[in-house]
Amino acid sequence: MTLVVDDQTVDLIKLAAFAQPVGDVSIDGAVLTLQSGGERCYAVKVSDPEADGIFDDWPEAHVPKSPSAIFSVDYRTPDLVVALVHSIAQWRSLTVDTNYGQVVSGGDLVPDMLRPT
Repeated sequence: MTLVVDDQTVDLIKLAAFAQPVGDVSIDGAVLTLQSGGERCYAVKVSDPEADGIFDDWPEAHVPKSPSAIFSVDYRTPDLVVALVHSIAQWRSLTVDTNYGQVVSGGDLVPDMLRPT
């Protein structure tokens, strides 16, 4: 899953602060780990979105016009990931690519969007 925060100053440390209400957060090198109960998810900052083709399949209207912070998030724990995204959305505007053909506002993300159909 791709998380695009409309604030290029957001790094893993700021992301960790936004995630704090959701669970235990740690940063090990370039990887943020969020844990709550028995679930975990991981996030890494994307350094070159063009090389990674992040926006290749996005509708033009959703491609950010201003510099953004972009993270790749492990979405195997949909409920925890949605809690993370909603926590970030309280502080910053963000867009999510679900990897299942949907690009939505962070506040609109629901767990079923992160599950195969």
